[in-house]
Amino acid sequence: MPTHLRAVDRAWVLTTLVLLAASVAVAVLALSTADGVTQLTDIDYSTEFVSAWWWLAFLLAPVPALASRRSTSAAAAVQVVALVVPQFVAAAVCVGRYRSSGWGDGLEVFAYLHPLLLTAVTVGLVAVARRRS
Repeated sequence: MPTHLRAVDRAWVLTTLVLLAASVAVAVLALSTADGVTQLTDIDYSTEFVSAWWWLAFLLAPVPALASRRSTSAAAAVQVVALVVPQFVAAAVCVGRYRSSGWGDGLEVFAYLHPLLLTAVTVGLVAVARRRS
């Protein structure tokens, strides 16, 4: 394999690992800064099992799109997976927190809309970037 291809492969691996680490960091930040169940008054409670920091993951969506311009479709798919899998894990943890706290009523499964939307946005950006390259 020519040396310039090895450098591209190393850059892709590094980009993928940094993307994965950043996605994990966003998920951990969102889960660790959530307030949980907070009593507001004698009868009112606030529940937050994943904080608004979770939306930062959308700022990472352009990374696979930009990297996909120089890589194969399979490589782009791996980067999309590296971005969204930690967000699906965060959604699962959020749902588990709701259910284990007794506040779950079935609607907590809507937590999965965040990673599903992130997946759709990222795949869309990758498709547009690959079409333009």
